[in-house]
Amino acid sequence: MRWGVALNVREKLSDTVRKAEIADQGGIDQVWVTDFPAIRYAPAVAAAVAERTTECRIGVGLVSPLLYSVTQIVQFMSTLADTYGERFDLLLGPGDRHALASIGIKHSAKLMVGKTKTALEKVRHELSEAGHNSSVFLGAQGPVMIKASLKADGVLLNYADLEMVDWALSQIRNKVPKNFHLGIFPPTFVGDCKDFERNQRVSFSAAMVAIGINSIISESFGFRDKIEKARSLMKERQQIDSEVVKSLGREILQRFVFCGTGEQLKDYLKELEGIGISSVVFGPPQGTRRNGIEILVNVKSVI
Repeated sequence: MRWGVALNVREKLSDTVRKAEIADQGGIDQVWVTDFPAIRYAPAVAAAVAERTTECRIGVGLVSPLLYSVTQIVQFMSTLADTYGERFDLLLGPGDRHALASIGIKHSAKLMVGKTKTALEKVRHELSEAGHNSSVFLGAQGPVMIKASLKADGVLLNYADLEMVDWALSQIRNKVPKNFHLGIFPPTFVGDCKDFERNQRVSFSAAMVAIGINSIISESFGFRDKIEKARSLMKERQQIDSEVVKSLGREILQRFVFCGTGEQLKDYLKELEGIGISSVVFGPPQGTRRNGIEILVNVKSVI
């Protein structure tokens, strides 16, 4: 299984690069530089990471076509590959509607999905025409985007719960082309999770994913009412806070985050492999801590 970790680009650049070095030297297969929404331009951070690493691949994304044109995306990916070698991959996705709205971008879900699907085909074609071997992944939750991912090189599902991952894979399992990557990109915390609702880094990350979940999925798994209640509360309070987290409850939150010990992580990865997952990107808050990267390296070394 391929291991990736999302880096925190909201901290000092030197800290982000140092964590990338630890991941690279420790055998992590890929580091991901998140773009959306961030205070630093992700391709610039990816360039800094490339200067100081040698083995790992470097992912840029999630990148939203609502923030960048196809031309801009192809240009920065081509520049990275031309300058630092063919080590770069891309994750496209519409992005979180609520986060987009917070920076003044408001579109219907249908338009967001449509723009993303169009951008996926154009970006992948243009990168190939330019001679680059960058893999283009699609970030997906709902059935439409999951099925659209078949035109990408792989999919990264924003799920942690095994039942939900299996449901998502059932949408495409019999149609997956050769060399297609089936992956997940869940919020992750490897450590003591006995009371994870009080761990803001974990519970807030899980709540953000839960609140953005597609209504088809929340209806299918029987928690649409709670999601809608939490979503309304977030709008009222204009942020995710402890009350929003509390309104969701542990039963829902734990579906959207992996939180457990190193031993539990090893068991979890085995179960993921059993249902067809070949790639995991450990999302925030794991990469926000330097020792979070070190923990992943230690676990990987004994598998």
